[in-house]
Amino acid sequence: MKKTMIKIRNAVLHVLVLLVIFIVSVVCFERWINQSVPVTAEGMESSSFPLLYMMNDGVSYNCLHGYACEMDVSYIRDTITVLGSDHVLDIQIQPFSTTVDGISYEVLTEDGKKSLENTNVVKLREENGYLYASFEIQNHMIMNQEYILKIKVNAGGRDIYFYTRLILEDGLHLSSYLDFVTGFYEKCVNKTDQDTLGTYVEPDADSGKSTTLAAMDIHDSVNQLMWGKLNPQMYYKPTPSLVDINETTASFVLDYRISSVGESGASEIYNIKEFYRLRYTDTRVFLLDFTRTTDEVIRTDRSVIQSNGINLGVTGMDVEYQFNEKKKTVAFVQENELWTYSISGNKLTRVFGFPQSENMDYRDFYYKNTIRILRVEEDGSVWFTVSGYMNRGRHEGENGIGIYFYEEASATVDEIAFIQSMEAFDMLKLDTDTLAYVTEDGQYFYVLLEGAVYRVNLQDQNYEKMIDGIMNNCYESSASNRYFAWLKEGKEYDSETLCVIDLETGERREITGNGTERLRPVAFMGEDFVYGAAQAGDIDITHEGNEVFPMYRLTIINQQGEEVKNYQPDGYYVTEVSGEGNMLTLTRVTKSAGGYEETTEDHIVSTDMEDDVVYGISTMTSDIYQTEILLRLGTTLSSSSPQVVTSKMLADTSSGNIVIPPNEEKEALFYVYAGGSMVSRYTAAGPAIREADEKVGVVINEKKQFVWERGNRDTTKQIKLEKIPEAFRTGSIDAAALQQEMGADVDVLDLTGCTLDMVLYFVGQGTPVLANTSQGVVTITGYDEYNVILLDPGSDETYYGGLQDSTKMFEEAGNQFVSYVTE
Repeated sequence: MKKTMIKIRNAVLHVLVLLVIFIVSVVCFERWINQSVPVTAEGMESSSFPLLYMMNDGVSYNCLHGYACEMDVSYIRDTITVLGSDHVLDIQIQPFSTTVDGISYEVLTEDGKKSLENTNVVKLREENGYLYASFEIQNHMIMNQEYILKIKVNAGGRDIYFYTRLILEDGLHLSSYLDFVTGFYEKCVNKTDQDTLGTYVEPDADSGKSTTLAAMDIHDSVNQLMWGKLNPQMYYKPTPSLVDINETTASFVLDYRISSVGESGASEIYNIKEFYRLRYTDTRVFLLDFTRTTDEVIRTDRSVIQSNGINLGVTGMDVEYQFNEKKKTVAFVQENELWTYSISGNKLTRVFGFPQSENMDYRDFYYKNTIRILRVEEDGSVWFTVSGYMNRGRHEGENGIGIYFYEEASATVDEIAFIQSMEAFDMLKLDTDTLAYVTEDGQYFYVLLEGAVYRVNLQDQNYEKMIDGIMNNCYESSASNRYFAWLKEGKEYDSETLCVIDLETGERREITGNGTERLRPVAFMGEDFVYGAAQAGDIDITHEGNEVFPMYRLTIINQQGEEVKNYQPDGYYVTEVSGEGNMLTLTRVTKSAGGYEETTEDHIVSTDMEDDVVYGISTMTSDIYQTEILLRLGTTLSSSSPQVVTSKMLADTSSGNIVIPPNEEKEALFYVYAGGSMVSRYTAAGPAIREADEKVGVVINEKKQFVWERGNRDTTKQIKLEKIPEAFRTGSIDAAALQQEMGADVDVLDLTGCTLDMVLYFVGQGTPVLANTSQGVVTITGYDEYNVILLDPGSDETYYGGLQDSTKMFEEAGNQFVSYVTE
C-alpha cells in the first residue's frame, strides 16, 4: 500500500512539473512572439483615391488613376481622349468613400510648357454613386494635334491629378470602335457568335496547334480565342483604354479579370490584357492586330505546392524568381505579388502585393508597377523593389521606386527608402530591370535612371550621381547586378575603354584596346563579363541604324578580372550577341569584296549548367489549361498543403521621399510602342521603324512626335513640288550634310534598311523621301495604289514607277532612304 501511495505521489509531482514547464514555455513563447512581431506592423492601407473616366455617348472609356503630385507631362502617354468639334467633354468620377470638394481642368501643350486654358468646374451631377461633369473647352486647340489635359480633383482634403492626351478631331468613329472591342471580348468570354468572330481573325496554318492560353493573337483559331475548354466567367469588366487614334486607325487596351471553377472545385482567377488595333471603313470595322496575355493569380485554396514544384498556373515563361545561396528558400513574383516558399518548412508567404483578398476594386490591380527581387538572404529574408505607380498604401498615387526589406523571422516588410521619379513606368521598368542593386550590408542602393547610375545611402537617405553619360547599347549588368560595365567614351562604335565596377566593393577596372581596337560590352554570363573587340578599320558607320561592328574577338573575364575564355575564330566576325545566363548565341559574318556576308551562328555555353536541369522554370500540360508553368525547386516535395502566411507592413519610419530630378542631358532616343506599352528604344529611327512594323506599333521621338505609324496613310498622296525643300532636290543622300542644310528645326532621318512600304508613311504625311538607285538618287513625291511618283534631281517633271518594280529597284540598291520630321 505504501509503495502504491509513493507511486501516486511521484506521478502527481511529475504531472505538476510538466504543467509548470508547459505554462512557462507558453509565457516565454508569447513574449518572444510579441518581440518578433512589432506592435507597429499592420496591413497595407486600402486605396483612397477616386477614379476618373472619359465619356463618349454615355459609354465610359479611359479609366484614369490619380497622382498625388503634379507630374512632368512630357512623360505622359498612357491614353488619348477625343474632343469633338463642339469642344464639350464629359467625365465620370467614381469617388468610392471619398468626398469630392472641387474639380478644375487645364489644357497644356504636349511638352507642358504652355497653358491654353485653366478653368474650374462649377457643376457636378450625382447619379448611382458616380459624379458627372461636362465642360466646354475653349477654342485654342489646333485640329489633329495632341495636347495634355490635366484634371485636378480635390478629394479627401487633398489635390489629386489626372492626365490624358487630348486631340480635337471629328469623324474618328470612336463609338464604332468602342462597340467593336466590347463585343469582341464579350463574345469570347460568353462563347457566342463564333461565326462573327471568325470574320475578324486571321488563323494561320498553325492556329489549331496552339498549346497555351497565356499568349494568344489574331492568328489563333476562334476556338482558342474563346478559351478552348476553359469555362470563364466575367469577374471584373474592362474599361477600354484608347492609346492611339488617327483618321484611319485606333488602338485600345483592355484589362479585365475572369474566373473559372477548377478541377478541384476551387475558384481560379485570371488577369487578362488585350490589345486591339482597328481600322474603320464604311462597311465595317476591321481588326488589324490583336494580342491577349493571360496570367493566373495565385490562390492558396488550390494546389499551388505540388510534388515536382510550385504550380504557377497559366502564365508566361518570364517569371521573376531567385533562390538563396543554399536553395532552401525561393522568392518569386506572380501577377505583381511577391511570394516566398521555405522548402524545409513548407511555408508559403505572401510578402507584397497591391491586390487585396477582400474589398478589392480596379484601383488594386492597376499594373503600372513591377516588383524586382534584389536578393534572398540565407534566413529567407528578401530585399526587393517596387517601381512605378503606387496603387495604395503610404505612397498612394506617387510614382517612383520603393526599396523594401522583408524579414522572415517576424513576417514584416520594412520600407527602407522611396525614390520619387517623374519617369514613365515603361521607361522606369527598362532602367530598373537593367540595374538595381543593394549592398550586402544594406548601406547603399544603386540604380540606373535616364542614362545615369545613382548611389543612394539608405541610412541618411542622400544620393549622388556615380556615373553619368551612359548611352544606349553601351552598357551591360551582371545577373545579380553586382557588376556593371559601360563604355567610358560613351560612343557605341568608337570607344577604346571599357569600365567595370563592383558595386559591392566600389572597385573599378578599366579595359583598353591596343590602339586600333574599338571595344563593346556584349553580355554577362552569370557574373562573368563578356566584351568584344573590333578593328577600327573594319567598322562601317555609313548609314545610321545600319552600322556594322564586326568583332573579331570575344573575351570572357571572371569576377576577379581574370581572362577565362578567348573566342577568336579565324575569318569570322561576330556582329550580334543574344541570350543570357549559360548560353550566348553569336550572329556571325565573313568579309567579302562587297562588305560582309552572314554565315552560320555559333554558341558559347557555360560549363555551369547543372542547376538548369533541376531548378527553374518548366512546363506541364493538361486538357483544360493546356500549358501551365512550374517552378522547379530541385527536390521532391512531400506535402501539398503548406502553411500560408501573409506579411505585415511596418509603420513608416523613413525620413521622406528621395527626389531625383529628371536628367536634362539624357540621350535623344526613338521609342517603339506596341501592344499598348513601350517595348524598346533606339538611337536611330530606322531600326525602331522596322521593329514597330513587325509588332504593328508606332515610333515616338524624344519630343513626343509621331515619327512613324503602322497603317496610318492614305491610299493616294502627291506632294506639290513647291513644298519639297531644295536640299531634297539636289541628288544628295548624305544624311549629315542634309541635316546641316535643313537646320535645327528639322530632324533628318537615315532610313536605310527600311522597305519602300515603310517609308511611304513619310510621303503620306507630306514629307518627301530620298531613295538611292543604281542610276542615282531620286525623290519619292507621291504614290497611288499601283505606283510611286518619282522626281529626278534638278527636274520639275515627275514620273511613275510601278510599286513592284520600284520595290525591287530600291532593294537592289540596298534600300537606302532618307526623310525627315519637323517640329
